[in-house]
This record gives sequence, structure tokens and C-alpha cells, in this order.
Amino acid sequence: MGRTIVTLVVAGSLWASTPASAQSGAGGLNGFVRDEQGGVLPGVTVTAKSDTLLTPVVGVTDSSGYYRLNNLPPGTFAVSAELPGFGSFLREGILVRAGVTFTIDMVLKVGGLEESITVSGESPMIATGTPTSTLTIAGDLLRAAPVTSRRLFSDVLDMAPGVNSRNTDGAGGSRAYYFHGTTLFATVLMLEGAPVGTYNDAGAHNVAMAGDTVADAEVKLGGVDAASPSGTSVVMNVVAPRGGNQFKGSVLYAGEKLAWNSDNTQNGAVKGGTPTNQSVNQWDASLGGPIVKDKLWFFSAYRRADLGIGVSRNPNDLAFLYAFRPSFQPFNNGSIGKQVFGKVTAQLSQKHELTGFYQDERRLSKGSARERDLDQICCSNSGGGVTQGRLQSVWTNRLTTQVSAAYNNKGGNSLSESRGTGPHVDIHQSAPLSRGIPTGNGILVSQGNVESVTISPAEMLVIRGDLTYFREGWGGSHEFKTGVWAAPWLNRDQTTIYSNGGFVLEERRQIDPNNPAAGTVAFHQRFRSPTEALTLSTRDRDVALYIQDSWKPKPRITTNLGLRVDFVRRHDQIFNVDREKATQAAPRAGLSYLVTADASTVLRASYGRLYEQTNGRDYITTFASGLPRGSTLTEKYDANGDGIYETTITTPAATAELSGIEFNKNLHNPFADEFIVGFGKQFPGRLSLDIAGTRRYLRDGYTLVDINGIYPSGPNQPFGGFGLVDRNRGQILQENNRSWASIVMTNVEAVLAKNMSHNIQGSVSLTRQWQHVSGTWGPTDPARFIQPDAFPNNRELAPYLFGNGDTNTLSGGGRESGVAYRPYSVRVAAQYLAPFGIRVGASYVLQAGGWLGNVVTQLSAPNPVFGPATVTLADGTTQSNPLATTIRFCGSATLPCAANPTRGEGQTRNEDERYLQLQLTKEISFGGQRVEAGMSVFNLFNSGAQEQWNVGANQIYSPNYLARFNRTGPRQLQVNFKYRF
Repeated sequence: MGRTIVTLVVAGSLWASTPASAQSGAGGLNGFVRDEQGGVLPGVTVTAKSDTLLTPVVGVTDSSGYYRLNNLPPGTFAVSAELPGFGSFLREGILVRAGVTFTIDMVLKVGGLEESITVSGESPMIATGTPTSTLTIAGDLLRAAPVTSRRLFSDVLDMAPGVNSRNTDGAGGSRAYYFHGTTLFATVLMLEGAPVGTYNDAGAHNVAMAGDTVADAEVKLGGVDAASPSGTSVVMNVVAPRGGNQFKGSVLYAGEKLAWNSDNTQNGAVKGGTPTNQSVNQWDASLGGPIVKDKLWFFSAYRRADLGIGVSRNPNDLAFLYAFRPSFQPFNNGSIGKQVFGKVTAQLSQKHELTGFYQDERRLSKGSARERDLDQICCSNSGGGVTQGRLQSVWTNRLTTQVSAAYNNKGGNSLSESRGTGPHVDIHQSAPLSRGIPTGNGILVSQGNVESVTISPAEMLVIRGDLTYFREGWGGSHEFKTGVWAAPWLNRDQTTIYSNGGFVLEERRQIDPNNPAAGTVAFHQRFRSPTEALTLSTRDRDVALYIQDSWKPKPRITTNLGLRVDFVRRHDQIFNVDREKATQAAPRAGLSYLVTADASTVLRASYGRLYEQTNGRDYITTFASGLPRGSTLTEKYDANGDGIYETTITTPAATAELSGIEFNKNLHNPFADEFIVGFGKQFPGRLSLDIAGTRRYLRDGYTLVDINGIYPSGPNQPFGGFGLVDRNRGQILQENNRSWASIVMTNVEAVLAKNMSHNIQGSVSLTRQWQHVSGTWGPTDPARFIQPDAFPNNRELAPYLFGNGDTNTLSGGGRESGVAYRPYSVRVAAQYLAPFGIRVGASYVLQAGGWLGNVVTQLSAPNPVFGPATVTLADGTTQSNPLATTIRFCGSATLPCAANPTRGEGQTRNEDERYLQLQLTKEISFGGQRVEAGMSVFNLFNSGAQEQWNVGANQIYSPNYLARFNRTGPRQLQVNFKYRF
């Protein structure tokens, strides 16, 4: 599949060829030079010029008349061809995009060099070379797009086909993105080829950039080449401006007040509550120009953002909040962020270019309260910087190299204090017994404190180097590329400080569910000792070697073969054990065929094995195994509310011995086997159509298996207790790859795009998606023994999305927590350059609502066939019987449940999201300076759809059954003023 879309948001569909400068995001041009009779012309001097180049880029055609111009930054180019005995040729107005190589063929006529032919044809939108599907968006047009009111760099992803998005859970105002069945932290984010996220969490919602940092944004959506970093989601690379031989700069203000927000709480499926109001007080500035003309340029950018975000609450949320605290006053969250960027580009010689940049971001969060929080707990502080140096060299017309090194120290929270009091308190309606302990049936409100505060620094060092060599012969022409991608430092530390002297959590239930004034009684308390512990200390590395060949046996056929091998080691420094040590081979293969000789119609197909990036948030790092790091966990339960905690479950801190067996010795990163077929066609009038079908098999996700429990050999048999590893412990969960089940994703996507002509550009993209889980239950999943026939599911697959979610699928969870499995979406963007300096921009999104997740009910008592509800260990302590759960899959949206339920049955779908944005600006120019004033309206029709299902929404027995949350932001008015010089 191949799409490079250049528009206000998206405009221009193309079939992207392998970039000669994949790690930097530079583009390229290639093609054949022939005479009027079609004969090839060797020895032709081909020169590319642009305002974005320090010095012209020159190439010479080989014996087949083929030329290659590499390392071209994004911009508009003029390309000339000269050969003694022929008139010169000049092609103007060629738009080069980040990471894309276009084909421009030229014809020379016999004559003198002074006889020049100048052509200003349409810039190509479809190129041939490799099956990489690439979305490329120009920075100026991105900044003009009314996508989100905060003008995020990641607005690019909100317009990409195959991507589903939502507001983040914590009412922080950022966006979370899910692509083709992958999670939000699977996204590979780069700036100039360097990792720009934090090793704590690679999600785009954790990254902020000054607005003018983006010159071009390249997003690889499928058929990713072997030279790109490993990842199962999109691979996004931002290319920054370079400066120039003239000083240029700008100052931009974007302002939006809470009073400029409408109320959309009456416009969705759930009426009433509080809207997700937003306020924006954001300044951007940039400056670029020459340090030494034609030799040394600089560019710099800065943003300061003071942002407010309303907490979306439904009527039920407010009813509970006021019932338990009549004096409750709704509050908002907010943050203050600063982002700085600086870049220097130096032309060392005709062959060598050196660039370096520094990017820094800091954010103080003034609250991240949720919809049922009675108290707002302040604050958190995060950020850091990334620095890179890169040398690009063009040695000959056949040989180019790149070498770079980047250091990233972006981390998580650095504030050690908690602003709350007492323990964290969750209040439930009731707490029926399950597995022998009282279990809350759904949180009504939370109050008090946070359970803990974490201090979480992180760092990454990435060294890259590659060599590209072009060779004729061997059955055609070949472009070989080989290199190394080495991340020897992927480090993350986490110190956890437990609140309230270690008494961190108290769960309470109502005495009378019909009378909140009757009060509550505690049924569960949690304690941690000691109160401060080093809970993570990872020293990981990922070193990859890759090689690929783009072979053109015939002028209309290009094949691509590649192999990437990652050597991954993930090391726990606390206990000096390897969590993972794997060699991961990822082959690539692709074919493209030019249906027409003018390259306007292309068919293509590709296969690739894509390993998930080595990421500090995934579950092999965060130890979801139930063995606490550095502290003992004590849980106390009072089933009858008499104040006596009759059941105590103590889990001692993990030991080096146990940590050595917590990880299967054959662990490796999860991967996707991806198959793509596609069709691209360019029409007259700068119009293109791209249609593609993708089939993905997401395999070997991280999951946990109990290695201490004695499970029966089949269904409806008693649990045998604990002791396979340690007779004095309960479950010991070992990290494994889920080889017994995989996710199958099928996508059909189409993009109709128009590049700028007649003052109009725009695009329409459509996505249709299907998914199902294939395989069987995990070996120690209680559902395997309790409801073995309920496995099929072709709707919401939340237990398989994030990792470790299918350890116990009868836990009551399984509601939609991400937005990875939405069945369809439509995305439209357009810009019109009206007379008198007026510009009109618009974007529209229709995104399907998500499936609820497997519907569950609760029995009044556990089935005795599975044994007693609790198990006594050899040392006399108590643990729960995992098979004594009272949770069951229902297979119906209402009681009674289906006789033979499956997980896919009974799921309802949330409401669709529809929102339209408009922007109107007026520009006035005087003396080489420009002033622009504008107004944007977000969510023009004031849609009030809820984006997610809340915790407990899939539990028929919960007061939160079918509860929604995370309402779309209301209609908002924003003013913008920009001064350019």
C-alpha cells in the first residue's frame, strides 16, 4: 500500500519508494534521461536546486541513462539535465516530501546547451519502488488545519486512515492513537530519525513539540522497510525546518477561554452532566536563517502552553459525587508546558552535510482527576530533552552513507510529594464474595489520596549508520541498503513512594444502597511496607542489523527483499536477571507493477514481519505478575462489615530466586505478520485514488501463566492448591508469549486526494475494519476450566490489546479500554484559498463507536465443583482459589444469560462520533511582512458523543453497567493571530 498525502491535513496519494535517507526523513528523485527516439543517455549531469538546499545536489546518469538524487530535504525543487550536443532541460515545481523518492523522467533534444526547454508539469503523486504506505503532511498546512484546539504535532495521526483515536482517560487534553489492532504505546515516534518519546511510555500523548518544529511529518502506515525501527504500529518521523539564506520568523498566539465553550451535554446518548470544556493560552515563536550563507543555517522554535481541560462527568457521576459529598464543587484539570527546539545544518563540502538538533519539553500537570473523583490531587512534573548529531554523505552517484547518534533523557514524574490525605478510598455499592473475598461491584466515587507517587527517570542512546549502494547488472538494477540500528542504553528506573505511611487503599461499601446518608463500611484495606522502594530498574538494549534490496528486473517491475534482525536483551538490575534475551528475524518482501508506462497506475503487494518496539511501558517491564518489588503487600478483608478483618492475604516481596523464573527463557517481543495488496492511480487535475487491503496476524503478545498453581486436567474439576514452585506462596505468574491465541485484523482503506489546484486541496479517507481472536484460552486462565466454549469473540478484544489482559478473563474486566477495534471511520480535510487573502480550512471525522466488551454476570456463590473458595498454604496463610470466581460470561446484553454464551455475543456498540471543524483567516502583507488573524470553530455541530465505556460497563451486576465516559469536547471558539517576517 502506498500513500503520501500532502494537504491541509491530507492531500495527495502516492505510492512511496524506499527513501535513500530513511533515517533522516530526506527524500529523493530518480529516473531515466532519454533522447527523442527513446534511447538512453549516459553521462547527463542532473542538478536539483531549492531554497531548502545549502548547495545544489548533482548527479550523473549511468550507462542505462538512470540518475539518482538523494538526501533532498522537503521543499519545492527545480531539476535540470545537461549534456553536450543536446539542449538543456529544466523541470520546475517538483514537490519533494519527507522520506519519499519520486520518479522524474526527462527527454533531451539535439541542440546546443543554450537551447533550453522548461517544463512546469504536475508534481508526481505516485512513485514506484517499495511497498511502503506513507502519509506525508506539510508542516505549514498542518498548522493551518483545525483538527484539535491545542494544535498538536500528532494531529497528523488523527487524519490517517486505519488510525482510531480518543481523548486520554485522565482528562489531560491529549490524544491517544491506536492503529490496526495495536496499542497506544506501540507507535514509533521520531524527530529527524531520533526517538522523541520517553522510554517510560512511547505513546504520542506523552510528546509535545513547538508548533513550528514540523516542516514535514512522515507516517509509515504499512509495508515498513527493514531500515526503519521495529514497530507494529505506525512509524512517524518529523522533519524540522533547516533555516535558509534569509532570516525568517514568526510569532503566533492561539487563545480560547472556557466561556467560549458551548454545552454539548444534551446532544449525545447520555443527557446531562458536565462538558469537556477547554481553555488555551498558547504562544509559538520561531526564527531561522543563515549563520554563514550557503554554508551554515539555523532554525529555532519555542512554545508555551497554559491549558485547561474540563472533566467530563455524566449525570450518574454527578449524582454519586453529590450524594457522598453534598458540598462537592466540579473542578477542571490543567497543565503548563514549554517546548524548545534548535537545529543547525552545515554543508561541510559538496559531499558531506552535518546536522544537529536539541529538543526539550517540560510539563507541569496541575491535576489529572477523573469523572468520579471527589478530590483533585496535585501535581506531577515530567519532561526532558533529546540531542542528535547526523552526518550525511554522498560519495558517488552510486554510494551514500549516514551516521547519527542521539541521546534522550525524557522521563516521567519528578515530584516526590503527594498533596492528598489519608489512604485512597474507593466506595462501592456492594461487595459480594468472589474467590472467597469481598469484591466491589463497581466504584461509585473515589476520594482522599493517591496510593503512591513514582519518580521515574529514563534515558535512551541510539546510534544509527547505513550505506546505500546502487548497482547495474545481475538481471536489472539493484539498490542495496545495509546498516545498523543500535540502542545500547534503554534505561528506566522507578522509585515508588507509598502514601499515608503505607496504608494506601481502603475500599468501602454502602450500608444501604438506597440511602447514601446511611454511610459506608470498609471491606478491604491494603498496606505496603516499607513505604519507599526501588520498584523498577531496567537496563535494556536492542541492536539491529538490516539489509534490503530494491531490484528492478524490468522497467515496470520492482521487487523488494529485506531482512532485519534485532538482538534484544532486557535486564532487571534489581535482581540481576534477564527478563528477555532474544534474536528476532523480521523478513520483508514486496512487489510493485506499473500498469501504465507513465507510472500513473500501480499495483502492489507486500509481506512483512513486524516486531513490537522495545518499550519501557510494555508488560514485560512493568511486572504485572503480582509479586511486589521492594515491599510486602498485605490485603485485609472484612466480609460482614463488623470491623473484624477475618481474611488476610500477604504477598512477600519478590526475591532474586523467584525473579529468575518469572520470565520464560524463550521470551521475545510480540510481532505482526502483515499482508497488503493495493492499487494506486493518479488522474488529471492533481487527483489520486488509493485502495488497499491489509490482513494482520498479531501474534505472541505478552501474557502471564501461573506456575505455582495446581490446575485440573479439564473443565469442571477442583483446583489442586498451590506449591509447584513455593508451598508458602499463592499464584506466581510467569511472563510468556501468548502462542495459543492471536488477533486477526482485516482492513480495507481508500483515500481520494487532491493536491492544490484552482486554490483547492483536500482528501477523503475511508476505513472499514474487522477483527477476531483465533486460538484458545491460556493454560491457567480460569475460563478454560469454567466456560471453555465461550472463547469466540469478533468484537471488542480488550483482554488481548495491552498485554497480560487474558491471564484471567473471568476477572470481570474486558470492557473497551482502548479504541483499537472500531469498525469504520471517515475522515475529510480541505482547504480553499479564497480571494483577498482569505483562507478557509475544514476537517470532518466520523468514527464508529466501540463495542462494549465481553458481557459478564455474577453468581450468588461459587460453584463447589471447583473446590473451596480459599486455600491454606503450608505456612498456614490463606490465598484465594482462582477457580472459585463467581464471574461468568453472559452472552446477552440483558438477563437471562445465553444458555451457551460466547464472549462476542451480547455486546452493544457505543454511539458514533461526528465532529466538524472550520477555520477562517485573513492575511495582510506589507513590506515583506505578513499579519494573519483568524478564527477557528471546533465541533461546529456541538456533538456530545461519549468516546469510551467506563469501568464496570460490561458487568450486568454493577451499578456502572453500560456507563459511558470521556465525552467529545463541545463547540469551541478560538482566535489566532500570527506575525511573520
